[in-house]
Amino acid sequence: MSVYDLLEKWKVKKYRVITLEDLEDITVGSTLLATGGGGDPDIGFLWAQKIIEDKHEIVLLDPEDIPDNELITSVGCLGAPVVLTEKPPGGNEIYKSLEAISNYLGKDVNAIIPAEAGGVNMTIPMAVAGALGIPVIDADGMGRAFPELQMTSFYIGGVSPSPVAASNEKEEVCMVDSEEGEVSERIIRSAAMAYGGISWISCYPMSGLEMKKTAIHRTVTHAQEIGKIVRENQQINTEPVKDFASFTGGEIVFKGKVTDLNRDFGSEVTKGFSSGLITLEGIDSYKNSEAKVMFQNEWLHLRINGKTLSLPPDLIILMDPETGLALRTDIIKYGYRAYIVLIPADPKMKTDRGIEICGPQAFGINKQYQTLDQLKE
Repeated sequence: MSVYDLLEKWKVKKYRVITLEDLEDITVGSTLLATGGGGDPDIGFLWAQKIIEDKHEIVLLDPEDIPDNELITSVGCLGAPVVLTEKPPGGNEIYKSLEAISNYLGKDVNAIIPAEAGGVNMTIPMAVAGALGIPVIDADGMGRAFPELQMTSFYIGGVSPSPVAASNEKEEVCMVDSEEGEVSERIIRSAAMAYGGISWISCYPMSGLEMKKTAIHRTVTHAQEIGKIVRENQQINTEPVKDFASFTGGEIVFKGKVTDLNRDFGSEVTKGFSSGLITLEGIDSYKNSEAKVMFQNEWLHLRINGKTLSLPPDLIILMDPETGLALRTDIIKYGYRAYIVLIPADPKMKTDRGIEICGPQAFGINKQYQTLDQLKE
């Protein structure tokens, strides 16, 4: 059965076939939304590009058009982004994980949804869906990227990540089934570390109805529109940051140069994350100011001149002033220049349960969550 057979069966006539230009824009936009994480976006882009060049079509479907009783799942990578750069996939890992989930549940997966709007984990689901002849859903579970498996709007809304299957380049598969998302996270993170710091997973099997209730809708299109803004600014040689902030409802709060970088070396293997702290010295109108950004795969906690201005789940974006491209935690270096843009998280991530699961204290930040506006006061 092809993707078009499924659409006919579902009586869906409205869909979009992703072009290479769309894919480029989605990659740029989702890497910005990834808030410093999401891994090397070229890995997902090149994978999806090859799918398109091999005459497979990546069909994007609105979440509301997925039938309520269809089984969908997320696919992607889990582990430390810096390891992903050094240890790219062989190509079959995710298919083994997806097959394990389908066999375990005794039901075919007929659509794929990205777990996060995060670089590689937005484009790889598109590639997998295209290769399998099923649609990818225009939605995700964060509206950004987060480092842990349970930190999603799916789990906040009551959908378990389990069963979860993880595979490595040798196609060895580990399966976890737990009602507690935090338990699934710890076990599957341990598997990633045993695999060398990165694993390729299938998770969050759910019905179409559960997806509609818990997902953050139309984030693939949102990422594409962001990428288009960056591309069009590049073409006329202007800085994209103002148009980006205006489109996303964000605020430019700093421009600076990285003057110090402290990485927790070895955390990729011992904890399964890339973590640390960077310091930026203000430039231009922000001269004589200092920003510090803590990260755990993603940028999480921003202080300017000692005052906290952003806490998770709100988004901290570091953008290259000239290109408008994202500055990721795994590539940031001394001397890099960056704008810092703050964007409010989706409301589904800021419920009481959302703050419990992915707020400051989930990352060891000893502060109560406050919105961006509250922190400005």
